[in-house]
Amino acid sequence: MKIYSIAKLKDILDFVDQCGKFLLGDLWRTFYLTLQDAIALSLLLKIPDAIASIIIGHEFSDFNVCLTYNETNPTRYACFIIVSSNFLLWIVLAGRILVRFLISLAELVMTRGGTKNASKKP
Repeated sequence: MKIYSIAKLKDILDFVDQCGKFLLGDLWRTFYLTLQDAIALSLLLKIPDAIASIIIGHEFSDFNVCLTYNETNPTRYACFIIVSSNFLLWIVLAGRILVRFLISLAELVMTRGGTKNASKKP
């Protein structure tokens, strides 16, 4: 049963890959890798929340929640650490997507714009 499910999933992914190549062409690979990074890093964002839920028993969503705890309570500092780590992971995610976009844009300009300008001599 598991082998059948994996084969079925592979068929679906092959179909999605073919559709992506048809719709986006060369940019499909970049889009696919960016999407993979986004999924992986968003799963990483869940790790600090899961640790907080399991060990401390609280869920921390933002810095305002951290300020509700007493200053001498270690939960307050754990909250700050967890919310800060979530924020930093979002910065990493956005940075990776932005850098990949800029590299793809530069490659697109170089391949399309560079060949046209090289043929025109003043």
